[in-house]
Amino acid sequence: MNEKISVFLKGRGVKIIVILGLAGMALILFSDIFSGKSNTAEKETTDNMAAQEYESYVAEMEKRLESTLEKISGVGNADVMITAAGSGEYIYARDEKTETDSDSVSKDEQYVIIGGSGDKKALVRKVDNPEIMGVIVVCEGGDSNVVKEKVYSAVSAAFNIPSQKIFVAGS
Repeated sequence: MNEKISVFLKGRGVKIIVILGLAGMALILFSDIFSGKSNTAEKETTDNMAAQEYESYVAEMEKRLESTLEKISGVGNADVMITAAGSGEYIYARDEKTETDSDSVSKDEQYVIIGGSGDKKALVRKVDNPEIMGVIVVCEGGDSNVVKEKVYSAVSAAFNIPSQKIFVAGS
């Protein structure tokens, strides 16, 4: 049996092994190239989703604030513009395991995964919304100092921002 292997290796066997080795390296190279493209596509998709969530969050807050301000005595129709910093952040639930040996401590952390076989996602523990940086309110009655003070107080209380970051004008 050893004679058959040695005869095979002396002849064309070495060439075949070299070719197979090169083919394996080429496959590894191509898999890195293709996986890099998919990571870029996934990042762009994630960025687009974050931008859409940011826009929908700000739009929802503007609608809610307009609706609330219009209920205040002296404030007529109101238009609101909100600026926010960042796009919010998802905090995912993690499962932590700590093992203690006599000399060392090892910590293993993994995200908690939920869902079925085809639709697995990390469990969201908390969502930090974007920080409100400023608010502009243009409303009927906004020229009155009494109405302005009510609007400043309402916006400041709603978003926990100082009055310096709020501008109120009459329409």
